[in-house]
Amino acid sequence: MKCSYCSSEVKTGTGTMYVYKTGTINYFCSSKCYKNAILVGRKINKKNIAKERKSKA
Repeated sequence: MKCSYCSSEVKTGTGTMYVYKTGTINYFCSSKCYKNAILVGRKINKKNIAKERKSKA
């Protein structure tokens, strides 16, 4: 599974699964991602994440 917020890999048995009333399921790798996406309502810029991962590698 991948995190719905930051697209990192969620290991089996860890993370948080959030289910909306509509039946949509979101998986989060950490409480930080969950809080930013659901509680605060922030959107993430996927292009910036890709650039950060390339620079770390």
